[in-house]
Amino acid sequence: MNLQQIGERIRYVRTEITGLPQREFVQRMGLGQSNISQLEKGQSLPSCFFLYTMHITYQVNLNWLMTGEGEALEKDNE
Repeated sequence: MNLQQIGERIRYVRTEITGLPQREFVQRMGLGQSNISQLEKGQSLPSCFFLYTMHITYQVNLNWLMTGEGEALEKDNE
């Protein structure tokens, strides 16, 4: 597991998919801004709660987030 690559994918979701600044990105997830910068820089490991909340809020494919494989977002099952 490469924390730098995970951080880059978190940043990609925030900047390229949502287009949100750090503060708003985490506020929509119901979280504080305190560690998003460290996560994006690959300096800390995202918690299970962060990953779950990111998946629920933004439909992020967690397999992609952790491995880089597959699509960034989950597809609707409609």
